[in-house]
This record gives sequence, structure tokens and C-alpha cells, in this order.
Amino acid sequence: MSEDRPKEAGVSYVDRVLHDAQRYTRELLDENQRLRELAFGLEEDKRRLGEQLQAFRDSAERFDRQQADLQQRLQLMQSESQRFAQQFVEVERQNSNLANLYVASYQLVGTLDRAQVLQVIQEILANLVGSEETAIFERAQDGALVVVSTNGVEVQDMAGLGAGQGVVASVAASGETWIAGDGGDAAGAEATLTACVPLKLADRVTGAIAIFRLLPQKNGLEPVDRELFDLLATHAAMALYCTALHARLAGPATAPAAGA
Repeated sequence: MSEDRPKEAGVSYVDRVLHDAQRYTRELLDENQRLRELAFGLEEDKRRLGEQLQAFRDSAERFDRQQADLQQRLQLMQSESQRFAQQFVEVERQNSNLANLYVASYQLVGTLDRAQVLQVIQEILANLVGSEETAIFERAQDGALVVVSTNGVEVQDMAGLGAGQGVVASVAASGETWIAGDGGDAAGAEATLTACVPLKLADRVTGAIAIFRLLPQKNGLEPVDRELFDLLATHAAMALYCTALHARLAGPATAPAAGA
């Protein structure tokens, strides 16, 4: 009896050890499997997070591109708005110029009083062209150019400009408007000449308008000034011709010294 107990006790101990070892092994395997599954889950979560992060990055890039596109469109709209505003200002300026040309034309043909016509021409030159140094010449019966009106310049200084080789004489001979800087030089009493406009009835030159220094606030001649010169070349000539004709018809006592 006493010999069987240690044996039974020994077998039981070995079995117990084997059983515990197997149990520990299973637990280790289970834990390893659980850790592998956990690691797989973490890898899957990492992959999903990476995909989400990439999606966020793509969204951010799309947002940046959209924002840049919107900024570019905004700048384009601002540029277009500025261009339209400039065009509007230009249209308003052109409308104002047309209105001024219309008023000037109406004033020239609105009277048969010679002194008033000359005054209107001087006012047009001062207010629209921007010069208060001007002289108006007319061709006399003998063909010579004589000064009939001045503003801001001395008559005696203008008296000899219609003869010789000067700009005024050249314009009266050619019938072409002269503008400083377009070609040809002016000298002597004509040194400050800005423009010279012929007065023409059809193809016949009846006089000339000499425009000297511009007002300080006027930087230079503009395209509308050239249009105004064309208007003056015909309308001013016609207005002066009509006043001279009216004076002759009214009687020798009222006839002007210079005529068409």
C-alpha cells in the first residue's frame, strides 16, 4: 500500500505538469492568435486611417485648387469691372465732347454779328481747346492775310505771320492743319505755336487760326481737339463768310475790312 502512493503521486504530478503545460500552451496560442488578430485589426485601422488621410489631402488639394480658381475668377471680374468702368468714363467723356462740339457748332451759326462770331471762336479756343493765346487771320481782298482777332497776344506781333515762309503762311497756302510735333518747326514769333488751322470754304482757304501756348492744366492736344479743328476749319470759315456777306448786303458802312 505504502509503495503505490508515491507512484500514484508521481504519475499524478506528471500528468498535472503536462496538463498545465498544455493549458499554458493553448493559452499562449490563444493569446498569440488574439494578438495576431489585434495586429491585423490595427493594420486595417491604419490602412483605413491612411485612406481617410489621403482623402482629406485630396479634398484639401481640391479645395486649394477651387480657391485658386475662384481667386483667379475674382481677379478677372475685378479687371473686367475696371475695364467697363474705364469704358464708361471714356463714353461719358466722348459724349461730353460731342455735346461741346454740337454747342460750338450751334454758337458759330447762331448769329450774323461779326464781333460775336469772333468772340465765340475765341471762347471755343479757350474753353474747349485750352488756349488763351490765339490769333484769327482772314484773307483780305488783295489776298494778304490780316489779323482780325487776338486773345492773349499782341496784334503787332501777329501782323507779319501771314506772309513769308512761316507756319501760318504755309497753312494758308496748303489748306492743311499744322500741329507741333507732327512735322516741321516753328521759329520767331511762331516759336510757341501749338497748332494752326486753316479756315476753308470748300477748297478755298479764307483765313487761319493760330493757337499758341496751351493752358497749364492742358497737357497736350487730344483726338477731340483735332476733330474740333476740323469743325472750326469749315464752320468758323462759313460763319465769318456769312457775317461779311451780311455786312456787305447791309451797306458799305458796316462792311468788314477783311472778307471772304
